[in-house]
Amino acid sequence: MKKTNSINFSEKIPEISKQIEEIKITCFYMLSTDLYKIENNKLTEIITKKFKNHPATIMELIGTEDNQLFSKKHEPWKIPKELQHLKSKVDEKTNYYLDLYFTKLENAKQNCLYSSKSNPFVKFVFAPLIELSLEDELHFFFVTLTIFQNGSIIIELFEDLRSSFYAVNFFSSYTTMKAKMFPDFKKKNKSYSLNSSQQLDDILNYIKKELSSINGGIQLSERFFFLHFITNMSVMNKMGFFKKDKLYTWMINAPYSIQSLSSKEKSKYYLTNYFDLDSINYINKGANYIIWNDDNSNDFESNFLQQAGLFLASATPFFQLVCLDETIMDGLEKFKLSNDKQLIKFNEWIHNYKRSSLFIYRVNHRTVFDLFTHLQQNSYFKHDEYIEKIKQEEFALLKDRNQFNDLQKNKMMEIILFLVGSVSVLEVVDIFTDDIKILSISAMITILLSTGILIYRNHK
Repeated sequence: MKKTNSINFSEKIPEISKQIEEIKITCFYMLSTDLYKIENNKLTEIITKKFKNHPATIMELIGTEDNQLFSKKHEPWKIPKELQHLKSKVDEKTNYYLDLYFTKLENAKQNCLYSSKSNPFVKFVFAPLIELSLEDELHFFFVTLTIFQNGSIIIELFEDLRSSFYAVNFFSSYTTMKAKMFPDFKKKNKSYSLNSSQQLDDILNYIKKELSSINGGIQLSERFFFLHFITNMSVMNKMGFFKKDKLYTWMINAPYSIQSLSSKEKSKYYLTNYFDLDSINYINKGANYIIWNDDNSNDFESNFLQQAGLFLASATPFFQLVCLDETIMDGLEKFKLSNDKQLIKFNEWIHNYKRSSLFIYRVNHRTVFDLFTHLQQNSYFKHDEYIEKIKQEEFALLKDRNQFNDLQKNKMMEIILFLVGSVSVLEVVDIFTDDIKILSISAMITILLSTGILIYRNHK
């Protein structure tokens, strides 16, 4: 009987999950140990040149050091003839999301950081993938690319899951799709393809491939983070089932087994404890975060901006620092720093990267700093003493190797100078005599002395 109830219960999960109003942002942070060779201004210039006039780019945003925001919209993509009757609806919703996800969200983040200098950035918003459900609802998937002044490269995927279903284990969401408009980034005519076999991964892989071609080709490491912003907790808390088993925590504890859907059978890794600030709450499990607020308001837009503005203001510099540390650990054997000058330049790059996050310490909004500190102290990516020791040993070995190589070069130079000096002695002797025997004896003595000294020096 228990098994039957479990199966019936599992069948209800997709419909129940649809009642959650959620915006999901997946952040892909990319960095390379090769980027120290490129000035940050030059890196921004290279990426801007690649995407500023790219057919897929439909919006640009520029954030300045003093938290000013400048935006520019480009011409939208053309709708297939079969779906022309949806053009006005597509245009309306596209503009709505461009305004909400990007203009308003960036302003919300800047409002949290208004008292400090920020880390300047350039963001490119690409033509969205659009799905049409059986109920003629439009689902938008926006992909963006951001380059920060400190060298961080970030791809973000924005998904509005308010009308989506979660599978039984809450591991992934889906829609009942009947048509799809795909923006093929390789095309130049800015027209959507109807029901293309290509997927969101094809868009993401295309952008990553373009980034990897920078400076003749670089190997980018990647760290990704999932952010779930739930905007209707006041409604969800009224559901007895939701309140009892804390349905929202299933997103962070997934995947679930169909045989043990109840939280009564939770493992020691099951997380429900959360960190609460003045405005928001969040649960963290590795790279997966759920964020919500206790506001009783059902205003979707206001709730989302409040949560995402505050959380991203603190989390963005934290995610950048995580990506830096992980990239250094991944790239220890790839540094190829052949001299002290390169090593110094590399360490300067790391220092300047970390220094760019100092603005978080100077904000008036105390909650922003508290969240940033809490994220650092409770990170699943936190390096222990052993890892830090290995990293420092690696840098010490690089320095020792470079010093040894320099010493070998100096020895070789001394040998060359010594031989040149020996030849000069023979030239002086040649001035005073033409006697072949004397010259031969002098040459022999010089060679023997040179050889003896070289053997002695090498032995030392």
